[in-house]
Amino acid sequence: MKKMINYLPTFILCGFIFVMMILLFFLPKSDFSVQEKRQLSDFPEVTAETVFSAKFQNELDTYLSDHIPGRNFFVGMSAGLELAEGRNGSKGIYLGSGGYLFPKPSQKTENLMKNAGYIKEFAAESDIPVYMTVIPSSGYINGSKLPPVHEPYQDGELINDFQSALGSDVKFCNVNADFLMAADSEQLYYRTDHHWTSTGAYEAYTLLGKTMDFKPLPEDSFSKEKIKGFYGTSYSKSALWMLEPDTITLWSNKNQPQGSLLVEISDGQDKKTSTEYFFLDQLKNDDKYPVFLDGNHSLVRITYNNVKSGTLILIKDSYAHTIAPFLSQNYREIIMVDMRYYKKEISALAKQEAADSILILYSLDNLSADNNLAYLF
Repeated sequence: MKKMINYLPTFILCGFIFVMMILLFFLPKSDFSVQEKRQLSDFPEVTAETVFSAKFQNELDTYLSDHIPGRNFFVGMSAGLELAEGRNGSKGIYLGSGGYLFPKPSQKTENLMKNAGYIKEFAAESDIPVYMTVIPSSGYINGSKLPPVHEPYQDGELINDFQSALGSDVKFCNVNADFLMAADSEQLYYRTDHHWTSTGAYEAYTLLGKTMDFKPLPEDSFSKEKIKGFYGTSYSKSALWMLEPDTITLWSNKNQPQGSLLVEISDGQDKKTSTEYFFLDQLKNDDKYPVFLDGNHSLVRITYNNVKSGTLILIKDSYAHTIAPFLSQNYREIIMVDMRYYKKEISALAKQEAADSILILYSLDNLSADNNLAYLF
């Protein structure tokens, strides 16, 4: 009997492996992880080439990892253990107070300064006024909510250096000080996502008004619809499944005339139109952020006939999807360009559209990593 007890852990382990194998073979497989917001791997192709090159084994390991029964439980347990070990978070995400998740700072200063050079040269050759703003990270603005031990967020210094490198041809709107002050009383960023909230976008809209010389609509001009149950990309990466979801708030002009708005989306030959800023069908999906202007596209044209004049070229990342409906209250036409997908010269587009202004709007993290601004002209 004593010998049997000695072997009990081995029996339990073998039994566990056997049960997991049976479940792996017979349970239905999913091709998408809702929590992690990513595609799961397919079973690898079996050929002589893949087997002898070890490609099959590597892809099989990935497949087994993606489809192990109870994967969400084990991933969440691993993240919880990392947190318990004092790592302040999991998988490159810090867990702060109030359920805030903060991606670790990852700014690449060399690439940042290269982009400053490209934008400076573009503005110097442009006959159209060029404006710019850079959105600091949630970790920098919400520093009081960070865990006690964390890597330094140097957004303030980096944005100031970037602004200095642009020169006088770019009219820069630095939002840092105002955001730091407003964050004491308002939620400018989602807790489970790296993006700013509609409140944060509205704050930037009012600041841009001072730089770009337009009069922002007052906050009480907008109605606000709250959409609960939003989990962002920081949540998906962290695997800290116990956190509460965010709320998305959709701000709409109370006095917008019916039929005055047209949104045209272009991706090469693919085109679609809408008479709304908000694509409510996206709320059925696991990633709800594309409710704002349907997510990332090559070129989006917003025409608001209630505004008499003004054409704005908006060179942007995904942060602009939330602020564009606000900017649209002051420009008859906005042409949003995502340079990851749009491969033509921006200077030619601006002349073709007879643009009055060009605004470049990026988050600091995306601007630091972006390699497309070299193709502005």
